[in-house]
Amino acid sequence: MPTYEFWCPKCGKEFEVKRPIADFDKPALCPDCGTRGEKLVSTFASKTGDSLQVPAKPPFRRKG
Repeated sequence: MPTYEFWCPKCGKEFEVKRPIADFDKPALCPDCGTRGEKLVSTFASKTGDSLQVPAKPPFRRKG
């Protein structure tokens, strides 16, 4: 099941939600304050042999 990343505009924290692909566009609420999260663009991980390859994640910066 895919993991989707969200950012809470009220708390300023990132959080993750696991859900079926069919529900990818449904809103997610922040687990700390209940505010609707903004979906982040995520990278993907792939498994090759016995190792997990995860691209480096750039720091999240809010445009403003």
